[in-house]
Amino acid sequence: MNNMGNLIPSKGLAITYLVRLSIGSPSGGRSEIENLNVIKKIREGFCDFPYASSQAMKRALRETLKGLGYKISPIVNSSPARTVGDPIKYIDDDLFGFMEAGSKKSGRDEIDKHNGIRKAVVSMTPLLSLSAFNDNVDFGSNMMGLQAGGNPMPYETEVHRGWYRVSLYIDLNRVGTDAGFITEIEEKKRDDNVNELIKNNPGEYDFITEVPEDKDRKLKKGFATCRKICKDELPKEERYKRAKALIDAIRFLAPSGRSSNWLIDLTPKLMVAAYVKGARTPFLESPLLDDKQKDRNVINLAAIETSKDTFDDGIESMVVGYREDLIERPDAKKEETPKATDPSLKDNKKTNDSIEVTSIRDAFTTIDIWLKKHFKIDEKGKTAHEGDKGE
Repeated sequence: MNNMGNLIPSKGLAITYLVRLSIGSPSGGRSEIENLNVIKKIREGFCDFPYASSQAMKRALRETLKGLGYKISPIVNSSPARTVGDPIKYIDDDLFGFMEAGSKKSGRDEIDKHNGIRKAVVSMTPLLSLSAFNDNVDFGSNMMGLQAGGNPMPYETEVHRGWYRVSLYIDLNRVGTDAGFITEIEEKKRDDNVNELIKNNPGEYDFITEVPEDKDRKLKKGFATCRKICKDELPKEERYKRAKALIDAIRFLAPSGRSSNWLIDLTPKLMVAAYVKGARTPFLESPLLDDKQKDRNVINLAAIETSKDTFDDGIESMVVGYREDLIERPDAKKEETPKATDPSLKDNKKTNDSIEVTSIRDAFTTIDIWLKKHFKIDEKGKTAHEGDKGE
């Protein structure tokens, strides 16, 4: 049976952006050999490209959310370690998901079976370098041993500099709702054909089984036992605030881990963002910088336009934001780029291909407008239409 007509295409934000590392050791670890802190790398051909794992990037987002004042889910001392798994109370359990398979903490086995696993709302790539590793190493000494009368412990740390890129997709339809937000399960038994029940009630029933003849329970063959999942969700104002909090965390993203030794800036320097329906990663592989401009950092608008045309039917809106002090537009010299406060900026935002190119700050303002539209929130942060169910 084909239920494709009942499917609702997901709507979300697809964001690809670049960061610049002056010098750092992204996602480095300690080697057991020669006391060397190595950088994670992936090899292509004869070159190694440094990267920071998506797990490390999500950890950085969690820590930034905490720094912005949001309550983060505590870690449960278990094997393996996990969060408490409460997406209603904690924003990171909502956005990044959790897995607590086989939970029976409340005795409501079927509910806990669903509450135990929540797929992440945010899908994210590793932070990958655009340039190869050149075997650069920093040297240091651990002087703590001197206090105990020992000798300084020398060590080495691999370091790198250059442009890095990362992409993420945020499923806005699932922020503050879906798995983990189940409040109760209502079991119903109907003497109907299972396929007809699914057809007439799309998306309302789960665990639909066709029960064979059971003399003890006095059920006839073909009798359908259905459990209707009664889902709950946060108010649209709170769903909007959580989505906005994640965008703010990207805008002010701070590194986690060894930031005391390597203070790096993970905030976007060049960003392509799109409000999409179905097209989850339209700019995932797009080269955002023009490789032909070896001595300049120039936006590759031609490549961005190609991706836009390829996924045009899945992109509702898009914007390109950049730092004018670090990156140039291909259609204007750096010294002639209008300032963000220049009234003429509005006339210079559109390229010949109708791609909006603006400052990073204005790009994040545009994304906020998309979020308000999606969750039907007015400019005061209230629900625009109380009767609406959202996107």
